[in-house]
Amino acid sequence: MIGALNVMNPALQMINFSYTYPDTPVPSLYDASLNINEGECVCVTGPSGCGKTTLLMAIQGLLKAGNASGTMCLRKNGWNLDVGMVFQNAESQILCTTVEDEVAFGPDNLGLLSKEGVQDSLCNVGLTGFEKRNVEQLSAGEKHRLTIASVISMEPGLLLLDEPTSQLDTDGKQKLMEILKRLKERGHALLITDHNLDPFRSIADRFVFMKSGHILGELFHDMNTLSLSKRVNQKIAPEVDGPLAIEVENLYLSGTNGTNVFRGANMRIHRGELVHLFGQNGAGKSTLMKCIAGLMTLDSGSIQVVGIDTPRPDRLLGKVGFLFQNPQRQIFEDTVYEEVAFSLKRMGILKEETHRRVVETLTLCDVIDLSGRPPLTLSFGEQHRVALASVIAPRPEVLLLDEPFAGLDLAQRHRILHILSELKQRYGTTVLIASHDLLPEPHWADRVLNLQGGRVETF
Repeated sequence: MIGALNVMNPALQMINFSYTYPDTPVPSLYDASLNINEGECVCVTGPSGCGKTTLLMAIQGLLKAGNASGTMCLRKNGWNLDVGMVFQNAESQILCTTVEDEVAFGPDNLGLLSKEGVQDSLCNVGLTGFEKRNVEQLSAGEKHRLTIASVISMEPGLLLLDEPTSQLDTDGKQKLMEILKRLKERGHALLITDHNLDPFRSIADRFVFMKSGHILGELFHDMNTLSLSKRVNQKIAPEVDGPLAIEVENLYLSGTNGTNVFRGANMRIHRGELVHLFGQNGAGKSTLMKCIAGLMTLDSGSIQVVGIDTPRPDRLLGKVGFLFQNPQRQIFEDTVYEEVAFSLKRMGILKEETHRRVVETLTLCDVIDLSGRPPLTLSFGEQHRVALASVIAPRPEVLLLDEPFAGLDLAQRHRILHILSELKQRYGTTVLIASHDLLPEPHWADRVLNLQGGRVETF
């Protein structure tokens, strides 16, 4: 039920709300109650798969099928839109080709189009000057800021943000907090889900904890999970001797807008090394990963991977595994089991061995209970673990992981690092992780490399 409220200044009132997805026996939300007032910021946290995204989708009105019960009321109170949502996966809600058109799309459909409004929204998220930029040229962090701009351009009374910091570097998180603070001061209500509560300490009025579809209560500030920004000094091991797994020499590459992505970049990674490639949003981490995997053509320079010059995907089958930043770009099978088995079948591995490896890998990644589910129906964090299982099942010599912690809570981030360490111990796997945050375990990596200004240097 959605209707007007007689209570003073509420933006949302949810009372004993439950929701069960179609063909699913267990509710994803169970007797959830939550009130948010105008100008209030509420952060919801909890383990991956606890129902945080489902909660936001229910408020946004995106759960048309399934069974719902309880009361949910939204109040417009003069805003152009009751509620607007910024999805966890920014690419899933970008519709237009250019930045300017994307921000103008929503207001235009509401009859609110104004050039000043578009410029104001872009200014609020730090994308002034990007108006004519093709959205495909943006980094993941820039795309996330773009989706925020496109939603706030419609001036929603209640703004929902699903894992808004997962794709942002330290500077991006700070800018996001400034954006949200301004929105809060203007009277917008904010409901945010995230695993890392630390960035929101300065703006959040309340922290709420969820588990297994239940809203269990409020957290105090000092009960926050470990902040990824608080570190002890890392001890970086020197580059080791031995056979090379990856060798990048004098790499030059220009972007589609004419800028230099790489300017003589060099990188040497030895077999069996665990390496963390650190860099801010837009530094070129994803592009470098794609070059190593043979998915992009270089302007000049050379790349050698596991002894193969000029790598191409067909030559790297079974030798190199690549986990994309957005798992939805690499999962496509009908079930989780078939997704993980896909590469093994392409490699011609016998049926019995394929089954054994699939079960072993699904168990290792803690998704064995999802083996019969369609991958695209899973949460973003679950999709990430399934995609990881699909790339490690062939037991590649080199494993490339682009922002592998997006959508995962702290416990699961530690679990991922444990899995990768186990792969090194069992099979001598070389692992290269690219991320804009330091790792949750400071001493996990043998070396930390910094990508900045088109070059790779030791951190």
